[in-house]
Order: sequence, then C-alpha cells, then structure tokens
Amino acid sequence: MAVTLLEAQVFAKPYFQPKNLLIAEIEGKIAGMAHLVPVGPLLPDELRAEIANVPIILAANIPEAAEVEDALFHAAVEIVREMSASSILLGGTTEPGPFYFGLAKGSCNRGALVSDTRMIELAERHGFDHSESWQVYSRALRGFRPPVDRNQIAARRSLNVMREDDPPYSSYRDACIYMHQHRTRYSLVQKQDSQELAHLTVVQMEAFSHFRGVRMSGIVDLDTLNACSQVQAQFFLAETLRQMTEEGTAVVETQITSENEMLTQVVDTLGFETIDELRLMTKPL
Repeated sequence: MAVTLLEAQVFAKPYFQPKNLLIAEIEGKIAGMAHLVPVGPLLPDELRAEIANVPIILAANIPEAAEVEDALFHAAVEIVREMSASSILLGGTTEPGPFYFGLAKGSCNRGALVSDTRMIELAERHGFDHSESWQVYSRALRGFRPPVDRNQIAARRSLNVMREDDPPYSSYRDACIYMHQHRTRYSLVQKQDSQELAHLTVVQMEAFSHFRGVRMSGIVDLDTLNACSQVQAQFFLAETLRQMTEEGTAVVETQITSENEMLTQVVDTLGFETIDELRLMTKPL
C-alpha cells in the first residue's frame, strides 16, 4: 500500500481522528495497527448509534502476529467500552466504509474477507457472530459483448442507459469517501417518458489498478437493481459493462448479498466469477 494512497484514503479524511488509530510496537519497531471508528455519523443511517466499527486490524508477518492482533483488539474494545456503544463490528459496515475504499477489500469495505484468514481467525477467537455476507464478483471486460435474445432485444427497444461523469454527491459522507476517485453514474430510463428505473455508480479503484496494471472499477450500489425485473437488470448491467469497456475499463468488481438470487443469476449470466466472500462480524459488549 503506497503512502500516498493511505494518506488519501485514511489520514486526509476530514473526520479522521488520530487518537483512534492504534499502533502496536515490539522493542521500538511497529508490529501492527488497528483502526477504530467510534459511534457517530460515519456509520450508515440504519445502524444504531450504539455500534462501533473496527474496519481493519493488521499485524506484521512475525511469529507473534496473533498476539499483536489480540492486543490491538483488546485496546480497541477498552476504548469502545468507555463510550455508549454496546456492540462492535469487525471489518466494515453494510455500506461502503468511510475509509479504505479500494484499498482493503476492493469495491466496498463491508466486512472480513474469507481469504483473510487472520481476520477470520481473530473473529473466531473473540466470539464474533457472522451476521451477513456478500459474494465478491469480478469480470474481465476484454471482448465483452452483451447477450442477445428476444427479451434483451425487447428491453433495448423500450429502455435507454444514460451516463453522467462525476455526478453530484448524495451526502457529505459519500463526498468524503469518493473525493479522490472518478465516479460515473449510469441511469436506466424508459424511452417513452424518461422515467428513471434504477441507477448504478461505478468508481475507479486506483490502488488495484496500479497493482494489476489495468484500469479497475467497482460497482458500489448494485442492489439498486432490485427494483427492476430480471430482464431489465440484465439489460442495464450488460449495457453499463459495454460502455465501461469502450471507455477503457479492463476489470470490474461488485458485491452481492448471498441471499439475492435474482442479481446472482444476472451476474452469472454476464460472465462474472466469484473471487471471494465478505462476512460482517458482530460482537456484543
């Protein structure tokens, strides 16, 4: 992780509080870090004010790594106990987290990656419950062509997909999260009356683009397609991917709740592959 990216995505956020970044040292050398996001407006509106969040805990690759992680977690819990919080989330929130977008967990910092064995083991050691999960999907866009069948042809006759670069932010929180990323908003509208049926927000993932050497983007709000029929959702996502291909995006990532059968079938039809799973971990205090 480049220092400039960590600065942009964590330290430069206007709501970042240095006192909530916990550093572990062994014999004067940094051995790990934990970041605590206390109660307040940085959590999604639907979460209670009594919930705090530890989006990331990292330890150096040393034999004492598990001990360092445990010590950092206990230090975070002690701080939370001094507040009004009655429970704590590990790894993220149900919405894109206020920090680490595109750095820690791809297109949304929503939970603990199953592939991150250290975080999963930490959750198990400290009695966290698995409350919600998302499948992480990825699609290489080289050579992508929207599928064509009778239903998709009918959808194309009645629907348009409109594109807007760098649309206005919907909230102060979103402005802080995405202030360093280029965003594109795609809207699905009816041709007859221009009524908007759904929208998708695509955000460039700068850190992953540098790492892989190709332009990567994340679709951060695919759940908005729940308001569409499966035919409409497939047409909208396929047309969005086609336009993204034309503007140079090579890989796109998105996340879907494990229970959403309709969207799972849509991304499977369009050639997405499951690359990981995110789990939201909760523990009462």
